[in-house]
Amino acid sequence: MFFSPTRPVGLILSLFASTLIFAQGGGTIAGSLEANKEPVEFANVLLLSAADSAVVKMELADEAGAFRFRDITAGEYFIRTSGIGLPQTDQAVFTLAVGQELTLPRYSLISNTTDLATIEVTARKPFLEQKAGRLVVNVDQAITGQGGSVVDLLKKVPGVVVAGERISMAGKSGLTILIDGRPTKYLDINSLLRDMPADNIKSIEVISQPGAAYDAEGNGGVINIVLKKNSLLGTNGQVYVGGGYGERAKYRAGAELSHQSGPINLTGGISYNHREWVEGLDLIRRFDDRTYVQDNNSYGTPNSYSLRLGADYDLNDRHRLGVNGQYSLGESPSFGENSTRIIEPESSDLMTEFVTFRDRQRDWNNLNLDAYYRLKLDTSGQELTIDGSLNTFERDTRITLRTVGSDAYPDRLNLEPSQASILSGRLDYRNPLNDELVFTAGAKVSRAELDNELLAQVATNGAMERDDNLSNRYLYDEDIRAVYSELVWEKGDWSAKAGLRYEHTRMDGYNVTIDSLNIREFGQLFPSMSVSAPLAGPLGVSLAYSYRIERPSYYDLNPFISYLDPLTYEKGNPFLQPELIHSGQLSVTYEKQPFLNLSYDHTNDILADVTQQDQETEVAFQTTVNLDRFVRYGGSLFFPLDWVAKPVSGYGGAMLYYNDYSSDFLGGNLNQDQWSLTGFLQLDVKLPRDWKLQVSGWYQGTGLDGIIRFQPMYGLDAGLQKDFLDDRLNLILSGDGIVQQFFRGQIRYQEQDMDVLSSWEAPVFSAKVTYKFGNRFLKKRDSRNSASQEERGRIGD
Repeated sequence: MFFSPTRPVGLILSLFASTLIFAQGGGTIAGSLEANKEPVEFANVLLLSAADSAVVKMELADEAGAFRFRDITAGEYFIRTSGIGLPQTDQAVFTLAVGQELTLPRYSLISNTTDLATIEVTARKPFLEQKAGRLVVNVDQAITGQGGSVVDLLKKVPGVVVAGERISMAGKSGLTILIDGRPTKYLDINSLLRDMPADNIKSIEVISQPGAAYDAEGNGGVINIVLKKNSLLGTNGQVYVGGGYGERAKYRAGAELSHQSGPINLTGGISYNHREWVEGLDLIRRFDDRTYVQDNNSYGTPNSYSLRLGADYDLNDRHRLGVNGQYSLGESPSFGENSTRIIEPESSDLMTEFVTFRDRQRDWNNLNLDAYYRLKLDTSGQELTIDGSLNTFERDTRITLRTVGSDAYPDRLNLEPSQASILSGRLDYRNPLNDELVFTAGAKVSRAELDNELLAQVATNGAMERDDNLSNRYLYDEDIRAVYSELVWEKGDWSAKAGLRYEHTRMDGYNVTIDSLNIREFGQLFPSMSVSAPLAGPLGVSLAYSYRIERPSYYDLNPFISYLDPLTYEKGNPFLQPELIHSGQLSVTYEKQPFLNLSYDHTNDILADVTQQDQETEVAFQTTVNLDRFVRYGGSLFFPLDWVAKPVSGYGGAMLYYNDYSSDFLGGNLNQDQWSLTGFLQLDVKLPRDWKLQVSGWYQGTGLDGIIRFQPMYGLDAGLQKDFLDDRLNLILSGDGIVQQFFRGQIRYQEQDMDVLSSWEAPVFSAKVTYKFGNRFLKKRDSRNSASQEERGRIGD
């Protein structure tokens, strides 16, 4: 259903204006620290938001162990303390009312009466955290996966399975991936994730029910990759070097430096990553008179470089501004050897065979610039935030295909220059109306401009000539205008949220070669709501609903053809329509940690990757289409492993979902369904001499994705970690894919009879050494006890 853009805009803006009259005084939070019944001097004290663990303010305890935070907005918070020889400890969540002067209970920290440096650190940020509307996976706490790229860390997210370039959650592909909340659908996301080192990642958020403040983009599987940010006082830094080997070598190095003093916070980092990879794709395609057996093996030797700079500055207590920038560039050469055998079905006699060599050289660069300004309108918690970002991506690709053993397939050369530019700006307003009610509203505009060209050449009479049948240029512009309003109510353990978002979209796709313009323009309202309540004792329950949209990506719309070999290629579909999703979820938590989730999704015009074949030429290709309907329901169950034994911790879980596709497709009635089970387990063990062991595994049962059914897959990783030199030096040893079952699928639909085997490099063994330095390690000697030492610099990881 489509709406006039002026009506919801006026409605939300009127709500926005009507709430500006609410303003009351800010609050104060005071407390003190002790260890062994003595005040703890100069410990780091952080005030963090309970909603997202964001640092609100930072202080040092005074000589009496006291601390105080002033002009604090009403809301839920918790205190984090740290120091050398002191465990990083998160205290209980508390609520601050508007204008309240709150005195916290005296916090007793674990310490030693003679030397705090001998304390055993027991407090640790949990690997999984269930927060409002999302599951936070603190992957920087993982031991395995740290030797690789972001793709390796995605495997640590419960229910996520990475099979080659296919990323799925609980058996369903087509996930929406954000980086620091920014969309990536305009970019070459597979290359970006593969080239981005894991060292840059703080956490990965699985957003199951995004609120109105989020973009409406996302089909129920929204993953936000959160980059590391500085939260250390003084000047600090680290350098690291790592390497690994599976079938090919990997190595990387980097350095990070930060300085935070008074109102200014400066950060910088530089990294180099060389991560070679190996992949295989085997196809068996059956026809009445012949069978094609295609074995495709490829490897890549990419190099990437990255520079990051950032600055945050507090003009005063009410005004804060910041800028961040990252520039990355690299080269991604790859080399493939694709052998094809054509066999007579009954006798299994070889009819013919040939080999195609596919070499690709790709140079790329990516620039991200972000700036923000935050204004505290008063001391009651009213805030206005303005954000702007510019993201550019360029790549220059050269692909050659050379076939040996058959004169039927001439050599080919494709030149593929590509450019993308995404500019966006948003404004957000927050107003605590009273102790229990918070109103937020905002607006966002974004524009994406993309230009991709294919200059195809084919060998003719010994010379390369332009192939006018394949050469093409495709321009794509996308404009999105959005406004939203959201109301949040909290009282004790009860809470409720209701939001409404309106988005107006215009998408222009212009095929320059054939002078064809395809325009789509539509407006849509996206409601969302949730309710949370205590159930019994430590148990809680929540119910949520949202209406979402998934727009086709630029690379899905791009009509270009990319050959794997002469008989197999990929191409885009410029006539794709957005998919629309109704999503509901019922959750049960235990001590606010994930326990049980039940969900139901109904999707119209779902975007699905499918294969098709030309029955005359017997050439197969992959493309993206809209299938009529997709229904998915089921649930997930999480459980802790701390009960196993004292030195053991971790978690496990399982997801069971029913997937049902129905559509008119390729002249037939597609009606396929499948129950799919996903299991995951992570075990952390404290070993003697302060070594830590981590073992993680996953299992993906039989599943269904569009028209392809796949067989069970599984994997097992393990790693060791130890700190040396008073925690300055960290060593990680890991093995990823020690046990591995690869992707195996079958397509049996209409006249297609195909088997697929996708494999990747496993196992991969790696090592990483990190050396940390700076104010976080400065010690202050207690004047009353020369054996007691305190840290002044560290305020959190």
